[in-house]
Amino acid sequence: MKAVKAWAPFVVVCALAIGRALVAAPPASSPPSDDALDHKLFSAVASEEENMRREAAKGFPTDLWSRDDDFHMLEGRRVREWAGNHHMPLSDAVRAVDEGMRARWPHGNPAPLVTTAPPCRPRAIY
Repeated sequence: MKAVKAWAPFVVVCALAIGRALVAAPPASSPPSDDALDHKLFSAVASEEENMRREAAKGFPTDLWSRDDDFHMLEGRRVREWAGNHHMPLSDAVRAVDEGMRARWPHGNPAPLVTTAPPCRPRAIY
């Protein structure tokens, strides 16, 4: 009997959590993006490429692969931020960046976009 009393609060909380999960409504989904929104996203992200690459180079001055990896982390953060602010599904945002690079959509970056990756080599500093 003592063991039942000890486990009773845990069982009640679990039952409430399961009940809540069963009756909860799914989150509202974002509407799919359209062509104009895709182009806006690509332009906003691509126009920042030079600045993001410069920022990534500060952390990895001698390691090109790590510099590129850091750039893509910054780029991904920018895509997630932009998609969230414009209520765009993340999958649509990533697809728009990919399509924009492949189709060479216009962007505000002064230099051509980098579409290659440097080879991965051991770091100079450990």
